Amino acid sequence: MTGRMPPPPTPRRRASAKGGSADLLRDAVRFHKAGELDRAATLYQRVLKQAPRQPDALHLLGVIRHQQGDQRRALELIAGALAEVGDNAAFRNSLGSVLLAIGRLDEAEAALRQAIAADPTNAQAHNNLGNALMKRGRPSDAVALYERAIALNAGYAEAQSNLGSAWHRLGRLDEAEQALRAVLKLAPRHATAWTNLGLVHHDRARYDDALAAYDKALAIDPHHATARANRAVLLLLLGRFEEGWRDYEGRWRVAGFTTRPRSFAAPPWNGRPAADQTVFIHAEQGLGSAIQFVRYIPRIAAGCRRTIVECQPPLERLFRRSFEDGSGGRVTVAARGGEVPAFDAHAAMMSLPHLSGTTLATVPADVPYLKAAEDDVDRWRARLAGDARPRVGLVWAGNPKHLNDHNRSMPASALAPLVNAGRGTFYGLQVGSAQGGIAELPAGRVVDLASELKDFAETAAALESLDLVLSVDTAVAHLAGALARPVWLLLPCVPEWRWLLDRADTPWYPTMRLFRQQDPGDWAGVVDRVGAALAAEWR
Repeated sequence: MTGRMPPPPTPRRRASAKGGSADLLRDAVRFHKAGELDRAATLYQRVLKQAPRQPDALHLLGVIRHQQGDQRRALELIAGALAEVGDNAAFRNSLGSVLLAIGRLDEAEAALRQAIAADPTNAQAHNNLGNALMKRGRPSDAVALYERAIALNAGYAEAQSNLGSAWHRLGRLDEAEQALRAVLKLAPRHATAWTNLGLVHHDRARYDDALAAYDKALAIDPHHATARANRAVLLLLLGRFEEGWRDYEGRWRVAGFTTRPRSFAAPPWNGRPAADQTVFIHAEQGLGSAIQFVRYIPRIAAGCRRTIVECQPPLERLFRRSFEDGSGGRVTVAARGGEVPAFDAHAAMMSLPHLSGTTLATVPADVPYLKAAEDDVDRWRARLAGDARPRVGLVWAGNPKHLNDHNRSMPASALAPLVNAGRGTFYGLQVGSAQGGIAELPAGRVVDLASELKDFAETAAALESLDLVLSVDTAVAHLAGALARPVWLLLPCVPEWRWLLDRADTPWYPTMRLFRQQDPGDWAGVVDRVGAALAAEWR
């Protein structure tokens, strides 16, 4: 998704910009259009010294500050310009762009709607409003706005590229590719369109084409952060870890790709042993990623004076039991949002494979590396002791906010054939908004444990009492693997990078078995193969 402010307009003649000021303003606009932002900004500032309330100079200097990343100053200047003219579609559009950049989505949407009301022919405002709605998770509404922007300006490559992104978000890959190829006819060197086309190819499992598209984008713009990050994900999926981990470090430069980068007084950790230092390792993305990459903590702790592990609150008790207890004070676990002890260096958990030089052959797979509390395990084993075996836990959905959740999660009803087969006892481990899906399974045949799974320490104890976990790609699957419990992972046709391609096992979790869709959306085929495997496992 891309959006830019329109080129600076020729300034209007006003009493506040006569003579020398008007000439300065025209020269500033000329430099601005040529991309010479510093020279243009200097001239806009000279205009404002002569006429401090000149609206065009205020607005266009605000546009430059926006382009340079100084959104606070951009907001002040553009608001000042609007105060002078009362209303102006171009000014409102620029204001909306700045508000969008700083995440004030309600205000951005309002400003952009005002811009369109003031000038219904403003293609840029339609495009930017589409961008705002994309950020609000409304791609269908964004499509209509991008299409209107293109109708107003048939050569508007940015809107065409954004239209491709919106169709991609909706899973309409044919329409997405058509829109992106239209961009590339208009602008063959449009790096973002090549990047978005790479995503479409990736989602169609056309991995060679995706890699070629990313390479094309980076040949045009070697600093294109999204192309670099997307290419890194693809390289990891292909098992090219050395290149993939290196390029994955650029993820921080892509808005929305991961959590926001954090600033610390201490320097980044370089991955080397630091016997005289305290190293701070913080969870960065989802719960599953924290569980997967916390495996590096024992190695780090062995070479440092002290290791502090910051994690999401639902993981705190489990991580304390697994790493802090018995460490003699060498490991401290802290919940995100709480007070963190002083440290000498820091690293994000998702950077640990890069810092460790992890290859396919050297994935640290010593399991279990997480531990449930023994008294909790005893309680769960006593409770389930009378149930028929095998005891199988079911998880059918992940976090609905995950951008790929529509592919990785399945309807609970898809698991009904397994339950109806009647082999053993089935337990619902699903929590969150998808928990209600248990009603889609045969009545009275699945024991719902969700209300008792208050955190991952409790879930870990429950898993220790089961013979098998069947799960889509979500945190419980990672937890079962980290506990060295038998877990069968049900994957979409195009999986997340961590599960690689064309294999039924994973180097990350030795006790995990992978069942992959053979065709997009074919959960029934996956469940059929799982059913056959269950029948073979427990005759």
